[in-house]
Amino acid sequence: MTDFHAPLRSAVKARRRGRPLVLFLDYDGTLVEIAPRPELARPSPELLELLSRLTAQVDLKVMVVSGRPLRHLQALLPVPGLDFLGSHGGEAFIGGRPYPMPVATVNHKELSRWRSRLAELLQPFQGWWIEDKPLGFALHYRQVSAYHLALIMVVLRRWREQLQQERGFQVLAGKKVLEILPLSVSKGAAIQDILLLPGFLGFFPIYLGDDITDESAFLLLQGRGLTIRVGGSRNRTAASHYLPDTKAVRHFLALLAVPPEDL
Repeated sequence: MTDFHAPLRSAVKARRRGRPLVLFLDYDGTLVEIAPRPELARPSPELLELLSRLTAQVDLKVMVVSGRPLRHLQALLPVPGLDFLGSHGGEAFIGGRPYPMPVATVNHKELSRWRSRLAELLQPFQGWWIEDKPLGFALHYRQVSAYHLALIMVVLRRWREQLQQERGFQVLAGKKVLEILPLSVSKGAAIQDILLLPGFLGFFPIYLGDDITDESAFLLLQGRGLTIRVGGSRNRTAASHYLPDTKAVRHFLALLAVPPEDL
């Protein structure tokens, strides 16, 4: 069996050099398995206990970074000391209080127009739904039948081309989901701002994520921290390291939930 953790442990020890750690953790597909619907992807008591052990470390900060709305993350993960970046970095809760992120004003009228147009185009199909979010919306199509998937992808491609021509919003493609957001929002941009805050200066960053929406963070942290792709292809990512699944993630996090001299 391949030991994915030994090289990671060595890399953390070699590059950390006594600095405190900040862990940036994606939620769906990284901390928990991806579920048919977002509300079904809930943390286990063991995961909550592990996160509590991590936040209790005096030289370690933990921030969950997700496309989910901030309020949903806080409800799912009621862990004291945990920080959050929701809406792909458009919302933040840091140090026990909301933190205003520098996000462009959302044109809700235009957003509603694009949402209505998409819903109209997809009306002949089943297995999709639209999730409204604070800064945009997400189209989920995980439950679309294989028979209709190719047709839906043609519809989505044309809709995306029209939206991108107007340059008012961006479309982030994930695992059977499309996120529509303001142009300035990305996980990488948010983390760049976070690492410049006084409470995070000098911290060694570790980022774990499983999706294309995490690639902006992987690119940002090249040469500055440790980046770990979870699942998927090891070759099609800017991450420096790899873990195969959420179980391996929890094992790695358990290794960090000990005093640094024992790592």
